[in-house]
Amino acid sequence: MERDGNMGLAEYHEKDQLPSRRYMPGLDGLRALAVLAVIAYHLNLPWAPGGLLGVCIFLVLSGYLITDILLAQWNLSASMNLKDFWLGRARRLLPALLTMLSGVMLWIYLYDPNRLSSLWNEVLAAVFYSSNWWLIFHKVSYFASFGPPSPLGHLWSLAVEEQFYLLWPLLLGLGLRYIPRRGRLMGLITALVIASATAMAVIYQPGLDPNRVYYGTDTRAFALLIGAVLALLWPSRKLAADLSPRQRMTLDAAGGSALLAVLAMIWLSNQYQSFLYCGGLLFFSIISAVLVAVLAHPASRLGRLFGISPLRRLGVWSYGIYLWHYPVIVLTSPGVDTGGLDISLAIAQTVLSISLAAISWYLIEEPIRHGKWKQYLARGKASLTSIICIFGALISIRVRHLNRPV
Repeated sequence: MERDGNMGLAEYHEKDQLPSRRYMPGLDGLRALAVLAVIAYHLNLPWAPGGLLGVCIFLVLSGYLITDILLAQWNLSASMNLKDFWLGRARRLLPALLTMLSGVMLWIYLYDPNRLSSLWNEVLAAVFYSSNWWLIFHKVSYFASFGPPSPLGHLWSLAVEEQFYLLWPLLLGLGLRYIPRRGRLMGLITALVIASATAMAVIYQPGLDPNRVYYGTDTRAFALLIGAVLALLWPSRKLAADLSPRQRMTLDAAGGSALLAVLAMIWLSNQYQSFLYCGGLLFFSIISAVLVAVLAHPASRLGRLFGISPLRRLGVWSYGIYLWHYPVIVLTSPGVDTGGLDISLAIAQTVLSISLAAISWYLIEEPIRHGKWKQYLARGKASLTSIICIFGALISIRVRHLNRPV
């Protein structure tokens, strides 16, 4: 069966580039963990105040997987097919994004038309993957809102990734051509990692809203570049499964320690801690890279655990889940929270987000990629019926909240 792996938040069909690539199911499981952490953060679950760090995991994954693919291409032909790469990116990413944007604007038109005009600039920024800089220039905070939050505020991270996808192949190609020694190239990329993390620490001002360093491509690039360094050190196609028992134990011990550190930071940190912007996110990116390295290895028992079917499926849908979860949460939550966390609403929002992502995957993303519209539309009739039922139930929950006496 054909397998797809994604690059962080945005999935990419590597088979179009390298038919012989090795599928790494553990990385799909890691993507599931990352997107569930982000959902928990946006639902304000008390046990995941650091769930925003899930985005950092996605960025490290993006840097690793895209660099791994480009290096494999270079090793085969001393060149990169950038035209096909960028066309593949657009074919993979834009349909799901445009579907989500259309759904959000339709909801706004039906239920809150007064907000429609104010969202058009955000929609335009989203289409051109510049949401992060639009939010910076308009001084929009990700953490503090004095009105209803924008349902598109989460698209800043996709903008950072897409800017990386646009520029990094060019820069990496130049580096591979003019710096043939991989050790020197890794040293140069490491210097860029340090420069980006230093910029975050220097620009950050304690006590003020951290939106500039949180959104900035320059101040978040270190996570992507750490993944790129890992790809140079740990190319997926050169990892052998025949490790000795001691080596396998060491590998899983490293992965287990990194996983515990990742979970601890999601549990104990929050967006207002100065530590995060003065080295904490850099540290988290490094331990995430260790976890990626272990899960990518074919001999890893932890990789097999993360590759179980439910996690793997959520990981395959993670791009769509990320696209849909925030607008679902924002647009279906009561304007005034009078009762704290509502478990039934949170579950319904999560189920709807996953369901919309699954439908988008089978009815929009896969058909466009493979040109099989009729086949996938027939498969999706039952899914469309079920999502209508879920959507109706969610509206009922929302109405119940709106009618609750204050």
